[in-house]
Amino acid sequence: MNSYGLLALNGVVIASAIVLVTRKYNTFLTPVSLFGTHFFVSSVLSPWLFLKLKLLLIPKAAVNYTIVLSCLYFAAFSLAYLVKVSPLRSPLEFLARVSRPFLIEGGPSSLAVMLLIAEFVVLYVALAVSSGAGVMWLTQSREAYQRYRTGVGVWWSLAQATLMLLFLAALFRWGKVRFKVWLLVLLCSGTAFFLGSKSFILAYPVVGAFYIHFLIRRMRALTFMLGGALLLAGVVGLQLAQHTAATVSDAIHYFDYFNYSARFLENFHGHAFRWGQITLSDLWFYVPRGLYPEKPFVYGQNNLLRYIYSGFDTTVRRTGFTPGMLPWSVGYADFGIPGVVGAGLLAAWVSKAVFERFLLRRDLLSLALVVQLGFVNFIELFPGAPFPLFWGWLVLEGFLLWLLNSLGPAWPPMAVTTQGLPKIDDSGRRLQTENP
Repeated sequence: MNSYGLLALNGVVIASAIVLVTRKYNTFLTPVSLFGTHFFVSSVLSPWLFLKLKLLLIPKAAVNYTIVLSCLYFAAFSLAYLVKVSPLRSPLEFLARVSRPFLIEGGPSSLAVMLLIAEFVVLYVALAVSSGAGVMWLTQSREAYQRYRTGVGVWWSLAQATLMLLFLAALFRWGKVRFKVWLLVLLCSGTAFFLGSKSFILAYPVVGAFYIHFLIRRMRALTFMLGGALLLAGVVGLQLAQHTAATVSDAIHYFDYFNYSARFLENFHGHAFRWGQITLSDLWFYVPRGLYPEKPFVYGQNNLLRYIYSGFDTTVRRTGFTPGMLPWSVGYADFGIPGVVGAGLLAAWVSKAVFERFLLRRDLLSLALVVQLGFVNFIELFPGAPFPLFWGWLVLEGFLLWLLNSLGPAWPPMAVTTQGLPKIDDSGRRLQTENP
């Protein structure tokens, strides 16, 4: 089968998974449809365009192998969603029980929202000062993000996480109608512009739509598809606005996850698997360079780019250039094809556990878990954080908000939209479906 035929097969797998999961949960807006749309652009549409424009200058064998692994990854991901087994639901519920009362479950008070605003301002100032970029984060945020984030990633991640948590808290405090939700989306997405990351700027409309669909009023599939097209246009528009692309053709290069993954496979051939070393090395992200100056500049998934570029460490140190790759790349480098399947299953089990918990509870904590874990890394609340670190930070924030909530009235519980959605019990089993 040629490359176009394999791309078509991959597209069919993704589309079939979205349809089947939509039927299971009786709603098209699921983590599978959101992540599947992103994965379709990255692993089907983007390489198809690159092939048509003759921009994919990689041996056919590496291209085809990349498509096959992408297909295998998403098949494993969707299968885990379709079967009844959800092995991480019980551990998640146990963790939530032992962490109470310091969890953000009810509606936050106005004082709590004000605390989060103050936290974000402090973290943003700390980022500007410690990075050495200063006001460049306000005037040339994309350049500051690319050139000055190295070594201060902890401050940047904490600022992003606090801003997203602020957004979620504001939604549960004031987001009772769609107009207010979109106003909050505009405010927080505009603020995220000054942190330089396109994906985080565009995450707020997605989370806002998810919130509206499940807690205010269900959206139509046509609205969702039109929103996806606008989001794709937003990616192109942001690149032009941030001067990271001069033309629409240049903007296509933003979706080069497939390209780098294929080039990695081409150069990795003949090398031994790393047996978990790549995965573990990602923990370097949370070691401040100020405390340990010998911290490497390349770790985690970026280690794979060493197989493509000689002297990649020097490039990162000088420019901050760290292109993305498809989500199965680290699994393959560590364990081969079993690592690809395992990465798909694990990502789905985690995503499924938090999504089904959200369907059952519809509270702030459940939505925070979906944003962090449910969308499989293309949207995150606390970027790059290992789960223990994320949970510890969330409990600490919950403790502070709990104190403030005791000083001010909490927002009353919101009426949620459950019509037509499946009822899920604590073990993750579907009980029944109400008729629309």
